[in-house]
Amino acid sequence: MNREKKREIRIFVLKLLMIVIVLVASFFGYAFVYRGKTEPPAKYHVTNQDAAVYSLRGQVQMLSQKEDLIAFAFEDRKNEKEYGTYIIPGLKYTRTLLTAEGGTQATCTSMTPQGLAVTEEYVLISAYCHTGKHNSVIYVINKDSHRFVKEIILPGRPHVGGLAYDAEHKMIWYSSNTSGIAQAVSITLDAVKAYDYMEGHRPITINQSISLYGIVRDSFMTFYEGCLYVGCFNKYTQSSIARYAVDNEGKLVTKFDQGLGMDFEMAVPLDYSTISEQAQGMAFYKDKLLLSHSFGILPSRVVFYEQSDKRLYVNENSAKSYRFPERMEQIFVEGDNLYILFESGAYAYRASSANIVDRVLKLSLPKMEEHEERRANERVFQD
Repeated sequence: MNREKKREIRIFVLKLLMIVIVLVASFFGYAFVYRGKTEPPAKYHVTNQDAAVYSLRGQVQMLSQKEDLIAFAFEDRKNEKEYGTYIIPGLKYTRTLLTAEGGTQATCTSMTPQGLAVTEEYVLISAYCHTGKHNSVIYVINKDSHRFVKEIILPGRPHVGGLAYDAEHKMIWYSSNTSGIAQAVSITLDAVKAYDYMEGHRPITINQSISLYGIVRDSFMTFYEGCLYVGCFNKYTQSSIARYAVDNEGKLVTKFDQGLGMDFEMAVPLDYSTISEQAQGMAFYKDKLLLSHSFGILPSRVVFYEQSDKRLYVNENSAKSYRFPERMEQIFVEGDNLYILFESGAYAYRASSANIVDRVLKLSLPKMEEHEERRANERVFQD
């Protein structure tokens, strides 16, 4: 082959490489940047309840390569409605507002699911506007019929990374912040039931809003044994969970100053626990603390820790860990079921997610424990 021919081949390869680089860069720019900053126009001005990216069959097929997930989520659930799953509402259109005070109607097309809680009647999902234009919301889904009931408009635009439910006092908590200070906000279950978007186009009336002492951000939360647990997400370093007490009326117990350097009323933790980085949610099951971990396009995981007086939950080598699709958010335990929520179905993340999960999945905790016992026995046999 002469020099001229070799030169032509090199030029062709370089041009082809440049085309590939441009295409890849364009895709990443579109999938990771453009969709995160842009909302497509709204065709309808209601919250759509049929927001699924996949049909139920399509969702199962998409997840079919995740054998463990299929076993935990879908086996033995044929007699349950939608195999126990709940379509996340509002992924395409969500009816909301433009101001904290309300009054200005709007439709958001970039709502991103974050928090998850389950009451006696409802499955609740919190979501925030990814472009920061609209009020955050809580979707209310009927637990028995699996049908969308309504959206609850929250004051302002908090990230609402956490939802919690106090069953004794019928109180729903969500995470918020003001001027960079972590806050826990409560609304009564009665207020949720009575709320109607069309009555004045106003956000729901809150019950209590209290700043949280001793934690940088309230990224996720849960309610357990009379206390509100609030966790902080860190990308690359260990983080913490703070435990706060509530009184007989279901309100956070607060303190004013008392040598803590506070110039206003705050809730002060009873104690702290240390956790691994990239935690997105927590729940309790029997004698175990469950943490969900996720960051970007990396696989998510749920880790089962034995509860300890040392309150140190960072060594996964001594815990049970399960791998799941990317972008898992909050988890919630009810009975022997683990409800899990993903944000991969949101417009901002749909193009950049290899596995899009547009439903709340309900996993069997006994099956997960049986699976871990079987894996442990196999390891012993191999050794």
